[in-house]
Parts: sequence; C-alpha cells; structure tokens
Amino acid sequence: MRHRRATAALLLAAALLAGCGTTDGTDEEPSAPPGSGPTSAEPTATSPDPTDPATTEPATSEPGDLPGEPVEGGFPLEGAELGVVGVVAGDVLHLRAGPGTEHDSVAELEPLATGLVASGHNRQLDDGSLWAEVTVEGTTGWVNTAFVSHPGPVTDVTAELGEPPTAATLEQLAVAVAHVLAGPEPTVTIADGPREGDLGEVVVDVLGFADDAVAGERLHVLAAPTDGGWTVRTVEATLLCARGVSEGLCA
Repeated sequence: MRHRRATAALLLAAALLAGCGTTDGTDEEPSAPPGSGPTSAEPTATSPDPTDPATTEPATSEPGDLPGEPVEGGFPLEGAELGVVGVVAGDVLHLRAGPGTEHDSVAELEPLATGLVASGHNRQLDDGSLWAEVTVEGTTGWVNTAFVSHPGPVTDVTAELGEPPTAATLEQLAVAVAHVLAGPEPTVTIADGPREGDLGEVVVDVLGFADDAVAGERLHVLAAPTDGGWTVRTVEATLLCARGVSEGLCA
C-alpha cells in the first residue's frame, strides 16, 4: 500500500496546489464518489435541508418492492460495523428509506460517523451503485456503499513523510500529506476541520486505492504554526478496509 511513497519529494510540490473532493446537494448523495480521482476544487460546506425528515422511521417495504437486484452474501456482510467515508466536512450522508436517492432520508450521518451495522441485505441498482441496509442508533435504512467502509487499525505514519511538509493553509497541508503518502491518483476529501489553535488539526479521507481489500485511509494531521503557514507535527492513519478487518489487516 505504501509503494508510491518513494516519490514523496516530487508529489509534495504538486500536491500543495491541489484541492479536495466536494459535495454539492443538500438532499443528494455526495457528488464525487470515492475512487473517481483527485479534484482541484476547494472544499465547500453545505447545510442539511431543514425539511428533510431526518428522524422519520423508514416505511416497511417487501423485498420485491425495492429497486435493483439483491446481492446476498456480498459485502458488507451481516453484522459488519461500518463508518462513513469520503463526505466533505459540513455535509452529510443520507440514510434512506430504500436503496436509491429517490427514497426519503430517515437520518443524516456526519462525515466521521461510525457504528453503522450492516444487515447483510445489499442491492445493486441499474446505475451500478451498490446499496446496503444498515442500522444506526436504532434507525434502519440504506446507504450508498461508495461512502462507507470498515475502519481498520490506526498507525503513526509521520516518519514516512521524511522532511515534515509545510504549506500556507491547513487544507493545503493535509492534501499535500495525502499525496505524499498515497500518490496522486486517490481522491482526497477533507472530512473534518480545519481547526486552528496551538496546533492545527484536520482530517482527510484518501480513497480509491488500487487494491480490492483496501478502500483507502483516513489521515489525522496535527500541525504546528510557522511563519506564514503550517508544518506537520504528527500524522495518524486509519486503514479503511473494503471487505472487513481480520487480525488487524484488511480481509
């Protein structure tokens, strides 16, 4: 997974000019599914639609009434615990009454939400998207699996950066770190922050790895203020697994 990191010095210069993935609708799925490639857009924040029925229990539907085709035995498996990934800070992932964006939202999941427990019922829609039925804090609904993964182990990856990167803003610094560690291809989304203080803090999701088992990683970046910018202090990486976690590794 770390094979691209030998090119860190060249990638850092390009990454400082890069932006991150964004989302655009208040009642739509995030607009840039993980794996669609890096973007140069600046991060944006959107507000939930106040009319969205976020606390409504979904109506019970018979399996034959649901769109798409069932994918029983596929991932995520029954009982798998998932977390939201690839949703920009300030936006939400909608838990819906059925598979597909035409169904009402029954809950709004924050970009760092965890504890989504899969029922094992998954459906493939005509547009190619895969939706999974999950339960979150007592509410059951469906999520687009492009925006969930299995959280894996957390490791300190600061030493893999070599010389600590510096950038003018925390957003630029986080994107630079992501490209140094993962290469230029994956999609980078600022999922939390930035927050400024004695140390700056920002969380980015790096998705779209060329690995069937590894969806990507979540980077928690802490930075110290310097003249005219920020310099990395520490970086912790949470492995994001596509099919599950076994003995500390992606299955």
